[in-house]
Amino acid sequence: MNKKAKRWVLAAGGAAAVAVIVAGVLVLWPDDGPKAGKKPERVAPGVVAQQFFTAVMSGQAGQAAAVTDAAGVAGAVLARTQQGMPGAAYHAQLGRLPQVDEGATTAGVDVDVTWTLPGGVPLKYATEVELRLVDDRWLVHWSPSLVHPQLAEGQSLAYTTTAADGALVDRTGRPVPPDFAPVVMGSVRQAVGSVNGKPGWQVAIVDQAGAPVTVLQEQKAQAAPSTTVTLDPKTQAAAQAAVDQVAGEAAMLVAVQPSTGEILAVAQNATAGNDPLALYGHYEPGSTFKVVTATAALTAGLATADTPVPCPGKATIGTRQITNDDSFELGTVPLHRAFAASCNTSFSQLAAGMSPTALPEAAGYFGLTSDFTVAGITTNTGKIPPADSVPARVEAGIGQGQMQASPFGMALVAATVANGRTPVPRLIREMPTEGVAPPPLPGGVAGALRSMMGEVVTGGTARELAGYGGVRGKTGTAQFGDGTRSHGWFIGYRGDLAFSVLVVNGGSSKVAVAATGTFLGGL
Repeated sequence: MNKKAKRWVLAAGGAAAVAVIVAGVLVLWPDDGPKAGKKPERVAPGVVAQQFFTAVMSGQAGQAAAVTDAAGVAGAVLARTQQGMPGAAYHAQLGRLPQVDEGATTAGVDVDVTWTLPGGVPLKYATEVELRLVDDRWLVHWSPSLVHPQLAEGQSLAYTTTAADGALVDRTGRPVPPDFAPVVMGSVRQAVGSVNGKPGWQVAIVDQAGAPVTVLQEQKAQAAPSTTVTLDPKTQAAAQAAVDQVAGEAAMLVAVQPSTGEILAVAQNATAGNDPLALYGHYEPGSTFKVVTATAALTAGLATADTPVPCPGKATIGTRQITNDDSFELGTVPLHRAFAASCNTSFSQLAAGMSPTALPEAAGYFGLTSDFTVAGITTNTGKIPPADSVPARVEAGIGQGQMQASPFGMALVAATVANGRTPVPRLIREMPTEGVAPPPLPGGVAGALRSMMGEVVTGGTARELAGYGGVRGKTGTAQFGDGTRSHGWFIGYRGDLAFSVLVVNGGSSKVAVAATGTFLGGL
């Protein structure tokens, strides 16, 4: 029995004969056995046919070819067919064995062939064996039709399969490796489910190069489509490197394509753990929220980018005392300068004069009050309640108090400035996001914010990023708890890449700016 998964079975009708096998060749003797000095009787043609198929069935192409009149050619074709039909079981049913007259030089036997293909599918056909008397010995006359009636010289049979499985691929079309973006890919795989299809197969007559000539039987593959996750390998790698260089504190980074909303990277360091807090964890956004406060002031007509505003080092507004970082003061400066320097006293004073719903309404333009259901992940952009009192608005204007946002939500804020409208986020291209995009930013607001965020990098609190090519953004130092500790933030965009970086309990925005530099430098 061939150990290469071939099973050869022979069934034949006709007269039985007493035989011994010598060196793989069947030799018939009279019923009383061999006698000294007497030449063995000629092997009958039907038995030679049996011998041929027995050798073929056992995978012995050379022995089968030895009882043909063209051993070299027959052996090559039989061997190629055996190799070309892996996993298929062969059954040959011979018809009645011929009774040949004295003096006959030819004989024939009908054969019914069945290949049982992997999966139990049969391939059936009939053929005929011709035998000829050559030098007083019956031999199978070689013809490719012994293998299949449509076979020509130099051809053989081959069974091949067609893959049908889909794949989970990244935005470049390459299969997602097992260790890619672990913070999100587990839930993505659950959402996508199986990508297995039903493989196809075919049995074909092939030429000596293995190319199909005639397809004898086939089953078309039922392919499963591939599914594309929008993550970009290079961006994801740069994001992971950026958060991994933050030691001791949890660090997170989310990157989004402003023009499409496709999520390009989600990364957390080991301290942050595997729970995807970057997507739904709520943190005080600090001065990154001044993008929203500036929008509220611009849309309400309270100020333009060039409106002079006071920026004292300290100010008591209502019942709250607000202090700038290291109590710096600028005097009276245009709003865009106060924004670039991140003047808390200026923005708290602006917010104090707003309506209770002004900041939530402005936050709505940036998706911070939107309810997106993104396939493959759980997200939450933020929690921006109305500020019913002056003290609450004073805190809210600088991203403190009850203002909460996730790194995912703040990445959408940056994407909104770049795009002029919040893009609907998506992680799996074939599975649309549920939720409605907010209206676009009112006329002139996007342009003003872009200019102000550019000044943050060229002459403000994120000058360290000036060498990374057209970066626009906003820093944030957000006090939390009893006010003695602070988160470090940076949100921004460069071209069609928007992102947010959070270092939990980072102390100041400087550690987030440094991580941003690592991120942009890796792209």
